[in-house]
Amino acid sequence: MITVFLRSLTQNWDGKLIAVIVSGYDGDGAAALCEIKEVGGITIAQKLDTAQQPDMPESAIASGCIDFILSPEDIAQEIVRIAHRDTSTG
Repeated sequence: MITVFLRSLTQNWDGKLIAVIVSGYDGDGAAALCEIKEVGGITIAQKLDTAQQPDMPESAIASGCIDFILSPEDIAQEIVRIAHRDTSTG
């Protein structure tokens, strides 16, 4: 379901995309990460040792299309940094 949602965003959203894959079962979402990157988006996966269930972030990392591998706290900080950078550059 997450893969379908992310693919839909790449086809129907004109804004900046940031995909974050966190703790969860199966590898849902990983298949669409390269598509997010192809449209100029940024991809983030949760650090495996911080995930209660690492299947989803592990699959995301294995896709080879992850920009950042971060703890939940660092994910929040990175999103703020990206948003701040994008608003300051216009």
